[in-house]
Amino acid sequence: MTKHPGALAPITRAALLSEAEETLDRAGVASPDRDAERLLLHALGLSRARLWSDRAATVGEEGLARFARLLEARARRVPIQHLLGDVEFHAAEIEVEPGVFIPRPETERLVEVVLEELERGSGEIPERGTIIDLGTGTGAIPVALLLSLPAGWTAAAIDRSDRAIALASRNARRNGVSRRLTLRTADFRDPPPSGLGAPADVLVSNLPYIPTGAIPGLMPEVRDHDPREALDGGPDGLDAFRTVQGALSSWLKPGGLLALEIGADQADPCMELLGPHLSEARVARDLGGYPRILTGQRRGTR
Repeated sequence: MTKHPGALAPITRAALLSEAEETLDRAGVASPDRDAERLLLHALGLSRARLWSDRAATVGEEGLARFARLLEARARRVPIQHLLGDVEFHAAEIEVEPGVFIPRPETERLVEVVLEELERGSGEIPERGTIIDLGTGTGAIPVALLLSLPAGWTAAAIDRSDRAIALASRNARRNGVSRRLTLRTADFRDPPPSGLGAPADVLVSNLPYIPTGAIPGLMPEVRDHDPREALDGGPDGLDAFRTVQGALSSWLKPGGLLALEIGADQADPCMELLGPHLSEARVARDLGGYPRILTGQRRGTR
């Protein structure tokens, strides 16, 4: 952004956005125009309609200073979600904070697929049921599901991070589902903790699935800011799926729905691993057309 000696010189909204887009583009940000606009809206406390209703309006020193701080951080590849403080996720408004995995639009498709699968059999979603989410992070998945399901549905979620569980609790309260969501600090690699209601009717998760060797090549927003334990899926990215496969009967009822987000190149190995334990196993595509959501009903009678 242009530096001005002494007091910050007046600059119009349109000119400020143009400068900011150039700054973020040079920094390698994937969507510089969209991010510049979102940061300016946040810094000035404006709606998009108000911002663009008068593009020639000048920005005051206080707003300009706030925007400059946000822009500088974004150019250092601090995730925009951390700078804004919350994200829209399906039907939910989710608070985010450093140290907890950021929910992203790709995972909204996981929520949609769960809802589609629950409706697919009879044409309508059952009035009641239970959900378990493994490694819940912000709580985005169970919160969004509960907002979209009948009031008879309840959910439970675990995460090994106390910080994540505290944040998920705030998000449950914020979205009005705290009485329907049980949260526990626990590791999905261990047996289900008592009081969680396992096995459940639905087991859902965005497990860590990035191969260890691929993590250094991730975008800085992910590599440097998301918890490594939420990313690292072991040498081939499949460690967490093996864990779930080995304990599936502890987490999911016979006939219950399994829905997992997987890596875009993991459809075949995940089907080999989990397919034999599921009926009607399939992999749904995300909004980009990549095979990313593995679903199926658990086989067995107990």
